[in-house]
Amino acid sequence: MGASASTEKTQLQKDMEYLGDRMPFGDAELVQVYRVYQKLQQKFYGTDDSQQADASPFISGDSTSSFLKDIGTLSASEGMKMKPKKRPVAGTAASAPSPEQLATIKKEEDALLEERYYLLEAVERKILPNGFGNTLYRTCFLETSKTSEYEEGWVRGLEAGVDDYARIAKLEKFFEGLANGTRRDRKTVIKCLIKCCEHHPPPPEDTKLSSNNQQSTAANDFAYGRGGYTSNIGLINQKTYIDPLELVNLGYRLCLAAAFLKEGWNDGNMDKDNEPDLGRFLPPEDPKTPKLGLQSLANSLASLSTKRKQRMLHTAFPTDELATLVDEDDIFEWVERVAPMFGAILPTFLHALFFPNKVAPPTRSSFDFPRISQESAVFPADNSPLLFSFGCMSPSLGGEFYRLYTSASDGLSFNRLMNALLGYGGPTLLIIQSGKSTFGAFTASPWKESKDFYGNTDCFLYKLLPGTTCVYRPTDGTTPATSRFMYCNSFARSRGFDKQAHGIGFGGSTDKPRLFLAENFDDCFAGSDDLTFEKGPLLDMKPNGGAFRSVKDSMFDIDNLEVWGVGGTDVVEESLKARSRTRDIRQANINKARKVDKAAFLDDLRSGVIDSKAFAHRQQIQGRDAPCELMGEGDES
Repeated sequence: MGASASTEKTQLQKDMEYLGDRMPFGDAELVQVYRVYQKLQQKFYGTDDSQQADASPFISGDSTSSFLKDIGTLSASEGMKMKPKKRPVAGTAASAPSPEQLATIKKEEDALLEERYYLLEAVERKILPNGFGNTLYRTCFLETSKTSEYEEGWVRGLEAGVDDYARIAKLEKFFEGLANGTRRDRKTVIKCLIKCCEHHPPPPEDTKLSSNNQQSTAANDFAYGRGGYTSNIGLINQKTYIDPLELVNLGYRLCLAAAFLKEGWNDGNMDKDNEPDLGRFLPPEDPKTPKLGLQSLANSLASLSTKRKQRMLHTAFPTDELATLVDEDDIFEWVERVAPMFGAILPTFLHALFFPNKVAPPTRSSFDFPRISQESAVFPADNSPLLFSFGCMSPSLGGEFYRLYTSASDGLSFNRLMNALLGYGGPTLLIIQSGKSTFGAFTASPWKESKDFYGNTDCFLYKLLPGTTCVYRPTDGTTPATSRFMYCNSFARSRGFDKQAHGIGFGGSTDKPRLFLAENFDDCFAGSDDLTFEKGPLLDMKPNGGAFRSVKDSMFDIDNLEVWGVGGTDVVEESLKARSRTRDIRQANINKARKVDKAAFLDDLRSGVIDSKAFAHRQQIQGRDAPCELMGEGDES
C-alpha cells in the first residue's frame, strides 16, 4: 500500500513537471485539472470498482453521460476539495470536525454536486447546440486518430495496456485542448470554435479562384511554403469553410451558457432558494431560425468575406450579394475589426466549466453577457441577441447596463438628456432608432460641454440593424483632424455667438458632425464619411426600390433614443456617484448665488447703503414730479 502510494506520488510529480513546462496554468490549476482527468480515465478504463465509485456518483457511465456533465461535475468536486473547509459553528476554531460534522459537510457537498449536474444537463438540453460538448471533446481534447469515449459504439477497455509514451501524449493533448481554448492567443481560440462547426466544401467562386491561380502559385520555386510559392489564394481549397450564421449562433449560445453557469454556481456556493431562472438564458427555440440581431451580425462576417474576395480577385462582386460561406482568414479579420470580444467567448465558457471555484485570471478578458434591469424599447428581453451583438464590440459593453435616459419615458428633451449625461463619469452607449434603422455611438470618455471635440480612440460609431451590423472605429486619432470623437455644445453655453452646431455630435466638424443630434431634435444627421471614423452608412441605404440615399436622405427623425451607462457594475456605480457629486456641487453653487448674508444686510440697512441704493428711484421720480423753477407767477394757467 505504502509503495503504491509512493509510486503514484512520484508519477504525479513527473507529470506535473512535464506539464508545468508546457502549459500556461498555475500549479493549483494543473493539479485540479490533472485529478479531473485521472477520474475521467478511471470512469472509462479503470477496472477497480472502488476507483469507479470514487469518480463521482453523477458520472456513472450510463447513456446520459456527456463530456460537459462529466467535466463540470468532477471539476466542481475537485474545486471544493481544494477549497479551505469552513468549520461548523458548533466546533471551536482549534478542534477538528467530528465525524458527524464531516458527514454533514459531505452531504451538503453532494447536494451541491447534484445541483451542478442538473445545471449542466439543462445547459446541454436547452441552451447549447445538440451534441456540442462531445464535438468539442473530439475535435480539441482528443488526438485525431483516437475514438471518443462518448461516441456510440465505443467499447470499454480499448486502451488497456498502452505504453507510457501513449499515455503522456494523450494527457498532453487533453491539457493542450484546454490551453488552446482558454489561455492561447485569440486566433487559436477561434480555431477551436471553427472546429466545432459543420465544415463545407469550398464555394464555386473560391474553387474558380484557386484554379485560376494554380499556375502562378508554382512559378516561384525558391519561395518558402509547401513546395514553392503558395499564397492564401493558392491554398484556398485547403481552408475550412463554415456557415457564418452557425458560428455566430454558437457564440451566442455559449455566452448564455456561461452566464447561466456563473449565476448558478458562484465561487462554489449555491443558494438553492435563489436558483437561476433558466428562462432568462434560453436562446431561440429553433436554431435554424435566425433571431433579430444574430443574422445581422452574421451578415457582417459574410460582407467582410465578400470584400476580401473582391480585393483578391480585383473584381467587384454585386454589392447586394453576401458570401454564403467564410473561411478562417475571414473570421480572423472580422474578429479583429468588428467583434474583438468574440475571441473571449470560449475561454469564458471553459473557465466556468473547469474552474467554477476560481475567478478568471486578470490578464484574460472574459465575455460578460450584458445585463439590463430596466425596461427598454430596444432590448425586448434579458437574453436579446442585440445585447450579444453589443457585447462582441468592446470589453466595456459587457456586464451591467444602466439606463441613463430614454425618450420613451423622459421625452425628447435636450435638457433632460444633458442632465443625464453631464457629470456621469463612465463610458456610455447611445442607441438611436429611426424607421428600420438602429444605430448610434459608444463613448469612452465622460461628457462635458465644450465648443471643441474631445474623447479618445476607444470611441466608435455603429450600425446595428437592419441588414448588416457595422462598426466604424477611429482611423488614426493622432492629428486634430482625426481626433474629433465626441462633441457636446448647447445653445445656452454661448447664446449662439459661436456660430457652431448646437447639440451632440460625433466625427465631422463643429459645423456639421458626421452623426449629429440637434438640440431641437429636428435637424438630425447621419453621414457616411469623415476623417475620424471609418467610412460606411449609419442609416438603411435602400429604403425605396433599391435607390441609394442622397445627402438629403441622411437627415433622420428620432423614433426612440436611449443612453446607457456601461462598463460593468463597478464602473457604473462609480460613474453614478460622480454624477451625483457633480449635481450636488452645481446645486450648492446655485444656492450660494441665491443666498443673502443677513448680517451684511442689517449693516447696510443701518448705514443707509440699502436706502440710497434700493430707493434712489423714488427720489428721482419725486424730483421729476416737483414744480418747474423757471415758471413765473403769471404763467400759471
